[in-house]
Amino acid sequence: MGMEDFRVARFGLVVGLVFSLCAHQAIPFTLSPQSTWRPRWAILTRNVSPVSHEELSLSVSEIKKELKERGVSFADCFDKESLVVRLKESRMNDGSGDANLDVNIPVDSDDANSNTNTKKNDSSILEEVRSMTVRQLREELARRNQRWGSLIEKEDLVQAVCRARTKAAEFSATGAIAPGEVADLTGEQLVAELAKTDTPLLLDAYAVWCGPCQMMAPQLVEVAKALGDRVRVAKMDTDKHPEQASKLKVQGLPTLILYVNGNERDRIEGALMKDQLLGWINSKL
Repeated sequence: MGMEDFRVARFGLVVGLVFSLCAHQAIPFTLSPQSTWRPRWAILTRNVSPVSHEELSLSVSEIKKELKERGVSFADCFDKESLVVRLKESRMNDGSGDANLDVNIPVDSDDANSNTNTKKNDSSILEEVRSMTVRQLREELARRNQRWGSLIEKEDLVQAVCRARTKAAEFSATGAIAPGEVADLTGEQLVAELAKTDTPLLLDAYAVWCGPCQMMAPQLVEVAKALGDRVRVAKMDTDKHPEQASKLKVQGLPTLILYVNGNERDRIEGALMKDQLLGWINSKL
């Protein structure tokens, strides 16, 4: 046998061995995939009770925070799945893992109905927010002046948007106005906000083409920040909502109207600076 024949024979032997090994590994999977592969989640949770919906809905930061409070290390957890399992194990160890225990506590029927409605509203909000894209979530957080740069996972963005909406809903009838911010309202939203009488409302009736309106816009933003949750601050484009502007009897632009307890307390026409606006508002409250 020549050297060339020897090389060919050796190459054929190697190819045959490789093919044999591949076939040996492939046959069990072909015959019974279930016996050769298990979902990673099933492996992680093989010795742990099934995780609850509440545990799955937690963000990574919330899970890590609770684990820190419990003094549980999670240095070896590199994703959300393993963090959830670690939290479940910790809760089961201290007896707090069963969230379905029945406790006989008398509940007022009105409170029960209120709690049920609140849970339904919260669930509907969560469902709606989860249907949004990552880009939409980030855009909404940006509109609400909420930082999202450190939020990597979509669920973290979802929870941040839900918290922002909940906070806004408690402050505003429509949820469009947030404390310390200026909201651009439609005519319908304005009607709903005027029906909420527990927090004063400052309305800026403006137009895009109005020079003094544009000059006062950044001053209004600073006023909103200074007032915080004391006063709802909003503006309405009179060109887009002429019918509502007519009902408000807006004649000059910009027109600032202050509502207290649902009623007009005072109004002023013309652009004002931050200190002038605050002085006027504080004198009327």
